Amino acid sequence: MPKVVSRKFNQKTERPSKEKKDEKAAASASAASAASRAFGPLFNKDLGQHILKNPLVAQGIVDKAYLRPTDTVLEIGPGTGNLTVKILEKCKKVVAVEMDPRLAAELQKRVHGTPDQKKLEIMIGDFMKAKLPYFDVCISNTPYQISSVLVFKLLEHRPVFRSSVLMFQREFALRLVAKPGDSLYCRLSVNVQLFAKVEHIMKVGKNNFRPPPQVES
Repeated sequence: MPKVVSRKFNQKTERPSKEKKDEKAAASASAASAASRAFGPLFNKDLGQHILKNPLVAQGIVDKAYLRPTDTVLEIGPGTGNLTVKILEKCKKVVAVEMDPRLAAELQKRVHGTPDQKKLEIMIGDFMKAKLPYFDVCISNTPYQISSVLVFKLLEHRPVFRSSVLMFQREFALRLVAKPGDSLYCRLSVNVQLFAKVEHIMKVGKNNFRPPPQVES
């Protein structure tokens, strides 16, 4: 009898313990899988994807754009929409150009069922090959490898838009605003300032992005 009681006791204590371990392992795997879907496979290093994660920086960008309720905003590289949702609060319409269909789907899910859904139009494809619609303001967390060609495509766009707020690698940005006599003054500085008034708005540290880039912005 004592052996039988002992055996039953072990079954009652050990099995739930094992089940709890299995449940914890399953929960941990599920959480890891969810995190992987949210922050891992969605990002493509080849496309230069660095998602802006700091809401204060995102809000600062929108504030500096001085958006009007009647504005149509072109957003280049919206990613998962951390910046997009703040832009939508301030304007009539956002046209978001996203090259990665997975990120475009995440952005669509984010606004689905909200009043902003009707205000958002997503164009899936390469911005450099896209025929741009009319817009009043451009906002972009720019993939750094296309910085130069992006600037000149915007400068060539007609009709002329009011302004743009563009995130660049810090050194590239400083070249855009460099004046004659500055060490960074170059052909880029001359050509851009011939067509536009350029201002340096803010410095954004690498830890404000996920994953962090190798440079300051």
